[in-house]
Amino acid sequence: MSKLFKQHKLLLANCTLVLVFVFGAAYLAIDVMRYNPLQRDYEVTVKLDRSGGLQEGNDVTMRGYRIGQVTSIKIIDSGGSIAAVAKIDRRYQVPQDTLVSVQALSAAGEQYIDFKPSTDSAPYLKNGAVIDHNDGKVRTPTPVWEVLDDTTLLVSQVDPKQFKVILDQLDIALSAGPDQLRALVEGASIAVAGLHNLLPQTVNLVKNLQVIMATTSHAQPDLQTLTRNSGSLLDQFNKADGELQQVLQAAPKQFEALGAVLDEQRDPLTSVATNLTAITRAATLRAPALRLLFPSLGEGIGAFGIPAHDGEFHAMIDIWPRPVCKYDTKPEPFWQVQDGTFPKWNYCTNPPPGQQIRGAANVPRPNIPDNGSFMPPGVDPNERTLKPVN
Repeated sequence: MSKLFKQHKLLLANCTLVLVFVFGAAYLAIDVMRYNPLQRDYEVTVKLDRSGGLQEGNDVTMRGYRIGQVTSIKIIDSGGSIAAVAKIDRRYQVPQDTLVSVQALSAAGEQYIDFKPSTDSAPYLKNGAVIDHNDGKVRTPTPVWEVLDDTTLLVSQVDPKQFKVILDQLDIALSAGPDQLRALVEGASIAVAGLHNLLPQTVNLVKNLQVIMATTSHAQPDLQTLTRNSGSLLDQFNKADGELQQVLQAAPKQFEALGAVLDEQRDPLTSVATNLTAITRAATLRAPALRLLFPSLGEGIGAFGIPAHDGEFHAMIDIWPRPVCKYDTKPEPFWQVQDGTFPKWNYCTNPPPGQQIRGAANVPRPNIPDNGSFMPPGVDPNERTLKPVN
């Protein structure tokens, strides 16, 4: 083996160099140059308002993890925007609801496109998908010239006189030298130490403030409605200012007139209240009679409804007049007279001519004076018979 190695030493050295070159080239191509012939990709086009220093070959990341690279950058829409084509590994699915931003690894540059999805669920970006520019979804870094312009504008708005006043006050505050500055630092240290001792109370205060702010944020729509309605109410008050002033000016006189009317009506109202009291007491005394009255009325109404049937009211009317006798005896209900007596004189005072009146006192008599057909003269018509003997 050693003899063979000695004979072909040069060949073995060359083969070793070739292997080292192959492995080195593979390492450079795959790990450094990131070339993978077996990788399957899909392309996504991102429209930007400016390139932000982005170039071909820059990385494409999802939340900082590399998933592809930028293959081309071109101007579209007649120079209105930039289109960056990103080639993404098919192993990684990027949701369509995502934030796209152009960022830099350092101050020197090294820009890249970063996807920050808002969700991890479908739908996902497909091959040939286009993400239109939107200030809320697609962001590019602010160029240095814009920062300088804004800084220049800010500096130009500073009033030199006011700035001089600030410098003068700082000079006065620090004129005592390092001792005053040392006292300021020591005071700040003491204040921080006191806050550190009150750390639990401070934490509780912050938590309570968070709860209060959250409650206030929940009630914000109601507060907005209240504010809007209060504004409308105040506008109406402003428009009705003249009428309100007239009402307030006339109010004292109106109240005086109302007081005079009440004074005049006090005695009549007192009388009305007294009468109502008497009526109430009388109604209380007659409550039993009223209790009997209403059922009787109900029975009477029911009896009155008997002739009504088949949607009609049936009744009989006698057109012939019927004679009626009148008596001088005062009628008394039977339930009030409980002594067993009856009216003694029961004579008709207006007998119709040619007709006979029923009753023993009205039987036919001879046509002679005092034949007993009329009440004897001088007697009490209300006289009653004798009480029965038990």
